Amino acid sequence: MVWAPSQFFPMGLVVLAFAASVAAKAPPLVPLAATEPTGRLESPTLEELVGEALSNNPEIRALSAGVDAARGEVTAAKTWQNPELSIVPKLTHTRGQDGRSSNEFDGAYGFAQTIEFPGKRALRRALAERNVETRELAWEGFRNELAIQVRSAFYRLLMAPQLVSFEERRLMLAKTFVAAARKKVDAGFAPEFEATKAEVEVVAAQKAVREAHARHLAAQAALNTLLGRQPTESLTVTGALTADVALLDEATLLAEAQARNPGLRVQATEVERARLGLQLVRRSRLPDFTIGPSYETEPDTQFYGLGLSLPLPLWDQKKGEIATAEAEERRASAELDKLRQEVLRDVLTSSQELAAAKEGLSYYTPELLAKLRGALDAAAGTYAEGRTTLLVFLETQRTYFNTQADYFETLQKLYDARATLEAAVGVPLAELRTPPAERGPKK
Repeated sequence: MVWAPSQFFPMGLVVLAFAASVAAKAPPLVPLAATEPTGRLESPTLEELVGEALSNNPEIRALSAGVDAARGEVTAAKTWQNPELSIVPKLTHTRGQDGRSSNEFDGAYGFAQTIEFPGKRALRRALAERNVETRELAWEGFRNELAIQVRSAFYRLLMAPQLVSFEERRLMLAKTFVAAARKKVDAGFAPEFEATKAEVEVVAAQKAVREAHARHLAAQAALNTLLGRQPTESLTVTGALTADVALLDEATLLAEAQARNPGLRVQATEVERARLGLQLVRRSRLPDFTIGPSYETEPDTQFYGLGLSLPLPLWDQKKGEIATAEAEERRASAELDKLRQEVLRDVLTSSQELAAAKEGLSYYTPELLAKLRGALDAAAGTYAEGRTTLLVFLETQRTYFNTQADYFETLQKLYDARATLEAAVGVPLAELRTPPAERGPKK
């Protein structure tokens, strides 16, 4: 059968006009450097969200309490043991030759102070201070990590409504052309498969819309949790999607990661704590001693003395404790080496992924996107004129929307790679771009 344009031109004209209007409403794919925000909403900015998270996140409060608890351990380590006072009252009952008896009260009194072997208190105090340092580093590292996570969740939530709108526009166009295909089939101008194929496209678009809404809610819940809010609270953010990410050379990133990664700094402190713990266990073999004066009275007699007592390390020489402490030191050192390798691996991997994503975004040039838009318009026109089939038009439509989907996916990869890289380095990449003299002190 040969189809002439005049046989269904009125219906094709409607389809063409609608397709052109939908394509005109589709979000333009332009390089992110040229993207401008469409308007400011009455919603928090990224900086405000980071500040809220650092103030309200419950884990921040828990880590802060842990630091205070560790400082209490330092106070306990510096405190001397309490002295001991002993009182032993005596009642002396005597009977004379004349048969008379008498009672006299006497007693023994002692005062003793335990003195630790020299060096033990200093080691215990140093161990407690290292624990404070570890807790402070963990607190500081979590604050940096939380800010990085908030930024990543912010951009994911910022992108989510655009993805929902994108999928809804795709569904609207699919529904319109399934109606057009059904009319052509009913008029005998197209096989039944064309209507079925158009219906399949509607099903796929409906599924994509539902998944986009689910991702939007998941992104909202994730950011709310980081902020210390209820996951179900409504949250709309303000900002612009941008690919303005600095690419630093790998040598700089590796050096910064080894110096600033909070996990490495915490584990290095753990290694030092293990060494101090081993020294303390070895010194615990040396006995503490107790010294103090004593006073005792008896009838017509008084005794003064100075007592000294200490345990003899004959049987328990702390061999088991020393073996355990030595193993703990080796374990801490091995974990530090393992963590260092993992951090350097993450730096190299995420820096390559970040560079690839940024380069991938540069491929979406205005010229390429204009060609895709023109191809979609042309396919709609030729379909309306009967010079092409619905399948050809749907393939053109799929190419257009898949390109948009790839664009958003590449954008998400860029944000994810940046978050992974910042977590590996330990600070935002923007901070690494500042001159060293302007950076905060390294704790």
